[in-house]
Amino acid sequence: MPEVGAEPESSARWSMLDAAWDDVRAPWADRGEPFAVLFSGGVDSAFLAWELRTAPGLRLFTIGEPASHDLAAGREIGALLGLPWTGHDLNEGEVRGVDREMEDLLGDLRPVDRDVQLSLVLATRHAPPGPILCGQGVDELFGGYARYEGLTHEEAARMSAQDVARLLGTDWPRTLRLAEREGRTLAAPYLDSGFLSAVQQIPSDLRFPAGPRKAAFRSWARHRGLPESVVSRPKRAMQYGSGVERLRRRGRRTT
Repeated sequence: MPEVGAEPESSARWSMLDAAWDDVRAPWADRGEPFAVLFSGGVDSAFLAWELRTAPGLRLFTIGEPASHDLAAGREIGALLGLPWTGHDLNEGEVRGVDREMEDLLGDLRPVDRDVQLSLVLATRHAPPGPILCGQGVDELFGGYARYEGLTHEEAARMSAQDVARLLGTDWPRTLRLAEREGRTLAAPYLDSGFLSAVQQIPSDLRFPAGPRKAAFRSWARHRGLPESVVSRPKRAMQYGSGVERLRRRGRRTT
């Protein structure tokens, strides 16, 4: 029986990407030992959860203010996928405290980049036991940022190459240092070298088509069977959806 949302006619187009991804997911797909996926309910993390849904050790995990978008979405989409989910409520004091603790690793960053890294370290600190997987890399590989809008296919491909180089050279190593300080192991399946290579071989007009952000990634996720109600969810950056950016900014205004 075909999976919900599958697009059999797309199989040939995505065959190389499928093969690279199957190599990435294989070590996790049947893992019995505990591991967690940082889960906002957006398409990037939801696709990870969907692809690893058979793993007995899988747990979905979300951080956010008690009434935040991400906690509500994580709970809702986790239930839709039928997967175990837990959340952690953030407050201003905790966000400010961790921000101060990590000053030596965060202090040189622009506010938006600092908020991203702070969100990841907060999630890493409270995630369930075992290795932690996150969805880093999809925005850079498939044009998920606002700055990609209106670019030609070739311009988008050049910007993507620059963004991926920065992610691999600077941002991701910093994230790994933050996780190491927490005594945790963090992995980003989308940054696997074989998967990166397969994505970058997709012609630019197919990787950056007109339409919603990350249209090609959404099409591939649909082909892999991710339910349409999840595929079409709009992007919400972790630092905003969780409330981390708001809590850190509010804290700085009151000090």
